[in-house]
Amino acid sequence: MKQDIIEQYRKIPGARILADGCRIEMPLPADKNGELGRLVSVFPSGRLMFNLIDIRSTKIPEIVAAPIDRTRELKINYCLSGRCELRLFTGECTYLTAGEISVDAGQALDMFYYPGGEYKGFEVIYSMENDSDEGFTALATQFPKPEILYERCKQFSRPWIRNAGAFLAGFYEDFQYYIEEEIGTDLIFIKCIELLTYLSKLDFEQAQLKRTYYTVAQVEIAKRTKETITSDLSVRYTAKELADRFGISETSLKNYFRSVYGCGYAEYQQIARMEKAAQMLDETNEKIADISMAVGFTTQAKFGAAFKACFGVTPMEYRRLKRLKQDISTKEERRIR
Repeated sequence: MKQDIIEQYRKIPGARILADGCRIEMPLPADKNGELGRLVSVFPSGRLMFNLIDIRSTKIPEIVAAPIDRTRELKINYCLSGRCELRLFTGECTYLTAGEISVDAGQALDMFYYPGGEYKGFEVIYSMENDSDEGFTALATQFPKPEILYERCKQFSRPWIRNAGAFLAGFYEDFQYYIEEEIGTDLIFIKCIELLTYLSKLDFEQAQLKRTYYTVAQVEIAKRTKETITSDLSVRYTAKELADRFGISETSLKNYFRSVYGCGYAEYQQIARMEKAAQMLDETNEKIADISMAVGFTTQAKFGAAFKACFGVTPMEYRRLKRLKQDISTKEERRIR
C-alpha cells in the first residue's frame, strides 16, 4: 500500500516526501482566497496509513482522494469540523459532521464532497490486502487485530457512525501534536492501535445515530439549488420557486438542502451574500449602494444592518479597516526591503 501511494503522490505539485518515505505532506487547493488546505499522510506500518486532513474546498483532486485502486480496507474517519459527503454503494448518501466518527469496511465509495468548502479531521486506513503483519505480531496477544473490527463492520450495509464523545475527540489533538512536532511514526502507530482497540470493544449492534439517508437524485437537487441561489446573488428566490423547478414540495426541498449543507437555503444564501459583499468592499472601489444591490438588498440600510450583524462593523468601517491594514502591511514590506 505504502509504495503505491507514494508513487502517486509524487505526481502532485508541492508534495514533500521525507527521506524515509514514512511521511508525505501536500498542499490542497482552496476554493476561496486564503491559505491552502493540507494533507499529511503517515505510514506507521506496512498495512497502516494515517491522514491528518485540513480541506478548504468542496472537492479535492481524485489522485488525493483515491491514489490507488484498493479493496478490503478498514477506514476510520473522525470529523473535527465541517461536513463530508459519504456516498454508499447502496446508492444512498449521508454526511459526516463535526464530532462524529465513521467506521467503514467497504460500504462507501472513494468519492468525497465537502458542502461547506472546509473540513478538518483525521483518517486511519488499515489494509487487508497485505499479508505482512508488521508491527502487530508483538502486540497480538494484548490487542485485538484490526481484522476483527473489519469483519464486524462488514456485516452492515452502511458505515457505522456515532457521536465520537469527549474521549475520541481527544485523539485529534494527540494526532495533531505528533504530526506538528514531527517526532516520528511510533507514537502515531501506538495511538492508532489504541483507537482500533477502543472501537473493537464497542457494541456495534447498539442503535446508531438516527440519521436520514438520501438518494443521489435528492442530493443533486440540493446541489443544484445551491448553484441557483449563489450564481446571481442579486436575485431572491422563494422556496416555492425553487421547489417547482424540480417538481417537489417546499418541505422536501428544504429537507434535502439542510441535509446536505447543514443549514436552510435562505441562511446559506445570506452567508454567501455577506462573503461576496466583504470581498467587493475589500477588492473594489464600488460604491456601497452598488454593492448592496449586487448582493440582493433593495436598500442600503437593510444591507448595512445585515452586514453589521455578520461582521460586527458597518460596510464603510469594514472597508476602512481593510485599507488601513493593507497600508500598514505595504509600509512594513518597504521597511524590510
